[in-house]
Amino acid sequence: MASKSMHAERYTSAGIDSLAEELGLGIKCCEVALSSASAATWDRRIKGAQRAHDIAQRFVHRFRISGHEAKRINHRIVHLKTLLEELK
Repeated sequence: MASKSMHAERYTSAGIDSLAEELGLGIKCCEVALSSASAATWDRRIKGAQRAHDIAQRFVHRFRISGHEAKRINHRIVHLKTLLEELK
């Protein structure tokens, strides 16, 4: 039987991975929008990127993140925010 702390660590690890993946998708959305000539694609991708940023901001504080992971997540949040500002 797994202890509560082991379960919590797996939950946290999975949550951090999901958060990092969501941020990566948001960054990809921005990159696609920046390279697109289509207004519909532009708008749809910006909305997807903004959604990813909002999710990250809402959930990042729910996890205990180690120094290395915190740096990685924060870097992605800042990068995504910078891209979104560039798209405005």
